[in-house]
Amino acid sequence: MNSLQEIRAGFIRIYEDIVRAKGLPTIMGRILAVLLLEGRELDHKEISSLTGYSMASVNRTLNQLVSFGMLRKHKDPVKKHFVFHASIDFSELFADSIEKMIRVYETQRDEVNELTQKLNSLDAKGNEAEIKRVRDLLNKFERVLGISMEVLENMLKELASQERYQLNP
Repeated sequence: MNSLQEIRAGFIRIYEDIVRAKGLPTIMGRILAVLLLEGRELDHKEISSLTGYSMASVNRTLNQLVSFGMLRKHKDPVKKHFVFHASIDFSELFADSIEKMIRVYETQRDEVNELTQKLNSLDAKGNEAEIKRVRDLLNKFERVLGISMEVLENMLKELASQERYQLNP
């Protein structure tokens, strides 16, 4: 039987996986998920308790998340110390990942084009078959990158156009 605690843990794992896919430490995903699940501002002690991470790790990560623009912080007038809340929505999180993938693919496509140009300038004496094989491989890879970039760009446009994805935490 599923409990609310198991479901919350599953949601936290999802966020950890999302930030891991972005090349960020899983602690960031855990902190973001906890803030979303709690639905209120939390101080660093509460976040440490709810995530299971040490105060030092939480403080360091909170500062990084604030600098990335994923969290906001302000001094709570009652508690007299800083509290944090998520300032990124789901669509922004996914759109950022897609944009990064597009930039990586653009760089890879440029590198493939550069390699193709170098290959075309080689003296083919005795290496015609290998040069043809490498050229075919590079051309196929470039086509796959182009198709992948087109799909990602369309996903990004669709995500930006859909109001239903504009879910603010």
